[in-house]
Amino acid sequence: MSKTVVPTPPQRVVIAEENQEVLGKLILSEMTWDENTIMGNVSDKITGKPIEGVCIKVCDQEYNPISYNFSDIDGNFSVEGNFPSSVRIIAAKNGYGVVSSEAWPTEGLKKKALNLELMPAPNHGMILFGSVKDAQQKPLAGIKVTIYRSHSLNPYDFTFTNEEGLYVFDNIEPGQYRISLQAQNFSERILNIEAGRENPVVILETVYLKRKILKGTIHGIITDKNNVPVSNALVILLNGNNIPIQTTYTNEDGVYMFYRLDPGTYSIMAK
Repeated sequence: MSKTVVPTPPQRVVIAEENQEVLGKLILSEMTWDENTIMGNVSDKITGKPIEGVCIKVCDQEYNPISYNFSDIDGNFSVEGNFPSSVRIIAAKNGYGVVSSEAWPTEGLKKKALNLELMPAPNHGMILFGSVKDAQQKPLAGIKVTIYRSHSLNPYDFTFTNEEGLYVFDNIEPGQYRISLQAQNFSERILNIEAGRENPVVILETVYLKRKILKGTIHGIITDKNNVPVSNALVILLNGNNIPIQTTYTNEDGVYMFYRLDPGTYSIMAK
């Protein structure tokens, strides 16, 4: 690698009429590297072209951050800091995979330009990001979120909301989708969305779920005087005015059940 030099200071030359000035020697001097500076270049591993705007972060051996900077239009970077005996380098930019180095001795990095190569990241599709809350703006955890292609009955993917009511889908291809949000104590909600190529991250509207008005149930066992279950016994449910509203028959174990009952007072008759 050739020595790194810095430009000389400009020397002024004046040419008058019928006069020629002789410019003295220009002496190039080597650049003085700061012992606390790490320098280098970042390029695309496929094309070899320099990459601008790469975040270069220097950490200690345990990945504790020390300092960072960004590469310029030519892919060059310099990071200053008080570096320990060994450091790790992390380089990242949107559209590329993250590069992280092994622990390098700081002494070996002095007066040496680092050449970092970033590999273009594979296409992981789009990301859908959403949140679910109840009517009181409280985040809802554990809500099952299922995504379907718009005209399909087969789930494309599913997930659950976290404790902050947030959910994420990735690897989503452009197209139309249907999202179902379900929970035992809440009414189901359906979202119809269209995911285009222009937005790698699609932020969905916040969904507010309504709590179900749960109905009551009544069940029991019909037995004879010897405490033996009676099968196929008629059981009648009456309201507070003793008007029959539901009927059923016991099974082989004498068990019966009524369900979807509004709050109130009921009576049971059996035959």
